[in-house]
Amino acid sequence: MKVLPGVLLSLGVSSAVFADVVEKVEYAGLDRVEEAAISDAVLIKPNKNYDKKDVAQSIRNLYEKDFFSNIEFFKKGNTLVIKVKEKPIVDKVVFEGNDAGTDEMLNSVVNGRLGEGRLFSSHVVKDVLADMQLAYKAWGFYFSEINPQYIERSGNKIDIVFNIKEGRKTTVAKIIFIGNKTFSDDQLKDVISMKEARVWRFWDYDSQIYREDKVDVDIDAITKFYKSKGFPFFVVTSSHAEMSSDKQSHFCTFIMDEGDKYNIRDISLTSEISDIKADDYKSYIKFKSDDVYNESLIYEVRDKIRKEVSLKGNSFINVTVDIHYDKEKNLADVFYKIVKSQKVFVERIEIVGNTRTLDKVIRRELSVHEGDALNAYKIQRSIDRLKAMDYFDDVQVREEDGSSDDKKVIVVSVKEKDSTAQIRFGLSVNDSDGFGGFVGFIENNLMGTGKVLSADVMWMQQYHGAKIDLFDPRFFDQNIGAGIKLGVSDINRKKFENAAVRSFYVGPYIRYSINENLIHRIGYSVSFNRRKFWNRDFNKWTNELPDSYTKDDKIIKFRNKDIWQEEYGKYTNCELSSVLTYFDVDNPYDRRYGYDISLTNAYSGLMGNVKYFKNVLEGNLYRPVTEKVTFVLNGQVGHIKEISNTRSCDRFTLGGGSTMRGFNSYGIGARAIESGEIVYDKNGKEIDRRDAEGNSLGSTKYWTVSLMLKAPLSTKEMGINGVVFLDFGSAWGSKYPRSKVNDSSAIRASTGVAIEWAKCPLGMPMSFVFGFALKKKHFDDKQVFTLTGLM
Repeated sequence: MKVLPGVLLSLGVSSAVFADVVEKVEYAGLDRVEEAAISDAVLIKPNKNYDKKDVAQSIRNLYEKDFFSNIEFFKKGNTLVIKVKEKPIVDKVVFEGNDAGTDEMLNSVVNGRLGEGRLFSSHVVKDVLADMQLAYKAWGFYFSEINPQYIERSGNKIDIVFNIKEGRKTTVAKIIFIGNKTFSDDQLKDVISMKEARVWRFWDYDSQIYREDKVDVDIDAITKFYKSKGFPFFVVTSSHAEMSSDKQSHFCTFIMDEGDKYNIRDISLTSEISDIKADDYKSYIKFKSDDVYNESLIYEVRDKIRKEVSLKGNSFINVTVDIHYDKEKNLADVFYKIVKSQKVFVERIEIVGNTRTLDKVIRRELSVHEGDALNAYKIQRSIDRLKAMDYFDDVQVREEDGSSDDKKVIVVSVKEKDSTAQIRFGLSVNDSDGFGGFVGFIENNLMGTGKVLSADVMWMQQYHGAKIDLFDPRFFDQNIGAGIKLGVSDINRKKFENAAVRSFYVGPYIRYSINENLIHRIGYSVSFNRRKFWNRDFNKWTNELPDSYTKDDKIIKFRNKDIWQEEYGKYTNCELSSVLTYFDVDNPYDRRYGYDISLTNAYSGLMGNVKYFKNVLEGNLYRPVTEKVTFVLNGQVGHIKEISNTRSCDRFTLGGGSTMRGFNSYGIGARAIESGEIVYDKNGKEIDRRDAEGNSLGSTKYWTVSLMLKAPLSTKEMGINGVVFLDFGSAWGSKYPRSKVNDSSAIRASTGVAIEWAKCPLGMPMSFVFGFALKKKHFDDKQVFTLTGLM
């Protein structure tokens, strides 16, 4: 014991110290520590006998108080003097050499144990060092070195400096599966979060880093995957990681036992409560006899029934599920039962683990509140909502006994992510804007308030833009989101419209959920715009379109000036919009079954000089054809009622990579018959007509129907899909006379194939589209190859 040398030293001061009795006990060296705080540790009392054992034990007791770095006992006359040296006070804790582990992250590990104003303790320093080493391992640094340095300050204070050499992260060299017979290694690698280190995974570097906590997460993922594919007794029997010889990477091995594959034999739903009829909820059972056993779906059904029963005002109920296995026939019977639960109320809700996120940000996501009936569905819904915030690595909710049997304390325990901020950058290319790049920043939990701040800058050949968006998902702590965005853009459409538009816009908006599937967004956008005309002869942009100009003693007049004059110049557009979206899909990120539909209504004209009504309806239907192939049906219809001063950019066009593939952007829609100039000599005689391709004017009505088959061409990690499509549609209607405009409501059709790359390393999704027009009008603009986003 480390106290022992100090005890022996003190005993060796003088044999006279150990007299049988003293008249007084005094303390020397006390500064911050009060005498009353340590007197109980001293066994020697005035006018009472004591011996050497009492001295030794008193010294031990004083050291255990952890106030002192040195203690001496000696006798001065009839007085026992206890001389102490107080431990220094920690003045600062400093981290040097850290990079990946930020000061904030390391301070969370220290957790105030060595905070400013605390007594210095070498034992605490050792504990903190051990925890910091564990933290660095959790971050993927297995060979970090941390050495404390102590700097003494005046006033018995001390600074603690942790000198850190982080080293490099260790990666995953190889992932090995042993015992998998039904699913290939590649299929299982898609399921887990760890990925083998590869040069082409530079955009997802963190997935290649080995961390011990990832192993447990991946074991759970593999287990859940197998149990959803018919293997209820699947188990990962062991896992281990071996360090490579160069100590730069790990070889991770998962050993598993698949067990037998099971099918469903019998399903039943009963109710123990007379007021609740089981038949009312049987429609929520989404599997049937002879289906492959799917444990995830079985419990999803239980949760769905529990939710629906709870929503009808049945607070003290629960839905249980009991599964019986026939191991001889590899069949499973599933029994659901609606039962009464104990009448228990929520006495108090405690939140722990949050160091950045404010308590109120977490509380407002809870579906259960203090004083409410304790409801299993609401507890699970609260967990799901907190996880959906994406602020936390882990969310746990546990129940503790309250002040009485019918009261519970709900403890919400969260583990915050190291960071909720992201920097985004990459390259982008599409047929209308050309090639370019973007850089952006997003903070999903601004200063722990739950607000989202994002900023983006994009620079492409035909588009330059920047925007800032601040969004509060719980405006004034209500179940409504509100935000404001502002930005600038410069769009060059010389190729399609002989125009360029420079805009500055600002717009507040609100967004809220009417129910779990129905979302409404209302926005008001004010944009200040200047549209310029490309003068081919002068080879420059002009702000206004003149009647004519003189060049080489020739007078050149524009044809159809009445059309083009309305399209150019300054204008202000103030648009009030409403977007109502309903969705019912199996997976928002990988939609294979379900549908979604959205209705957009807009009115421009509350202020500004552009006026119109615009309406667009769009829907998607998703159905699995096979285990891998998905059928997608997309339909759109739109109409704009022009009132005054509309431009082509307000109207509809079809083509490009998103609608009517096989046609160019702006390739389908009303188009000017004549463009270019008329040339006169100085006497006013027409001597030439300079024809130019008729520019797009946009249409007031459109519709499209698209049929697609999608199938994966790679692992889910890479996100490459093959797509076969067949498109139909039309865009027509113009306020200009038919003598000046090519316009037709005839059906156009196209077909083709595409390669869709959802996780393109350039930084944003991309599709390579090859489309072929099957039916077109002579003035439509075809295009075989197109680059676009997700289809």
